[in-house]
Amino acid sequence: MAFNSLDYMLFLTLALCGWWGLARAGALRLLLVFLASCVFYMAWNPWYLGLILFSTLVDWHVARRIFANEGNESGRRRWLSVSVVLNLGLLGTFKYFDFTAHAITDALALASIHVRPALLEIALPVGISFYTFESLSYCVDVYRRQTVPAQSPLKLLFFITFFPKLVAGPIARPSDLLPQLDRAPSLDRRHVSEGLFLIGTGLAKKIVLADYLSVNLVDRVFDNPEAFTAAEVVVGLYGFTLQIYADFSGYTDVARGSAKLFGIELPENFDRPYQAQSPAEFWRRWHMTLSTWLRDYLYFPLGGSKHGEGRTYFNLWITIFLIGLWHGASWTFVIYGTLQASAVALHRYVSRRWPARPISKGWDAGRVALKVAGTLQFVVFTRILFRADSLANASEIVARLASGTRSMAQVGPTVWLVLLGGFALHYTPRSWYAGLRARFAALPAPAQGVVLAGLGALLVRLASAQSVPYIYFQF
Repeated sequence: MAFNSLDYMLFLTLALCGWWGLARAGALRLLLVFLASCVFYMAWNPWYLGLILFSTLVDWHVARRIFANEGNESGRRRWLSVSVVLNLGLLGTFKYFDFTAHAITDALALASIHVRPALLEIALPVGISFYTFESLSYCVDVYRRQTVPAQSPLKLLFFITFFPKLVAGPIARPSDLLPQLDRAPSLDRRHVSEGLFLIGTGLAKKIVLADYLSVNLVDRVFDNPEAFTAAEVVVGLYGFTLQIYADFSGYTDVARGSAKLFGIELPENFDRPYQAQSPAEFWRRWHMTLSTWLRDYLYFPLGGSKHGEGRTYFNLWITIFLIGLWHGASWTFVIYGTLQASAVALHRYVSRRWPARPISKGWDAGRVALKVAGTLQFVVFTRILFRADSLANASEIVARLASGTRSMAQVGPTVWLVLLGGFALHYTPRSWYAGLRARFAALPAPAQGVVLAGLGALLVRLASAQSVPYIYFQF
């Protein structure tokens, strides 16, 4: 049930009617939306719903045992290890087992030891990379005494399965969402207006930018790179860079907008990432809930920057590398994570060894522009590994780039309009977006309805005939 479908809009409407109809019913209200979330997930794969319920209920019990063992630190650590082993074990089994088995088999073959890999060959549960991190962070936060365990398993089940964020985030923290469930929801006009605005802009990003570029440029370039010149491949790489941003940030906008209609706040996930001035800043702006999750639950526990330069670089490198590897179990993502981690570490070294000196405002603005442009080029060309379905496919793309051919005859004017318009919007002042949102929120409800109806009709007309799934569903 994709967000950019009429089925989802009907589903969301029915869920909202039930939620607000039971606004004073407490647990019954949570139960209704939890069941709705189960139905939402079952539309993808009904069998894997049991996996979510199992891991969540185990973590509910584990958190209570951690809390009950106050004063017994070894007991608290033992119970926490149950959650760590369960969640990372499930994620590792479903997502990385077959890749690891192939890697071991290939390594043995280099030593002339030939064996057949034992493979699971099972489908990856949708959203497993998101909900396992949320469930694990719940137990870790209870262990750190930052969160009190939920008395009712229903609250934790609601937190994990809440359908707007279930299959592709943003990754919510227990301390942010669980307290919102302890108070009765109130229907706030501002929340409704902002929620509708986010849903509208999110769908526009998906349909007008992401899907159009996917069907009319990106997929064609990556499916058959030899049919395109080097210049056209470059345009395709920029197209994918815009596509993946519009696709994922558009999904997040719809998720956050849907949650606002329930009176629930979900965290921001993007902060204009292509305005970043360094690879490190890029990861502070892109998929922020993942970056901050690994910072708080991996980088800081490893010691952060408290144990000398060498250890700091190791902690930083492994954290960024795992952000890259989190996206997929393949050699393309191993190399992608390696490049990203190395770039972040190198930037830290250079910026500390040769800190930027203050100069005149005019020159400083030029320096910022160069940093932004340089970071964007790095992001664009490393995305070859992100989009390519294999190392062979990535090699084909690189070979076409090396050909140096310059014709752009296969890039039509509409593609140029969408591509340049999308990037131009990304670099507009923040105040423009905030002003547009404020003006929409200030409209009377009937006028808002007219605007949304007009936008909906336009998006239906512009929608690609070919259905394009959200990119982050595969992670």
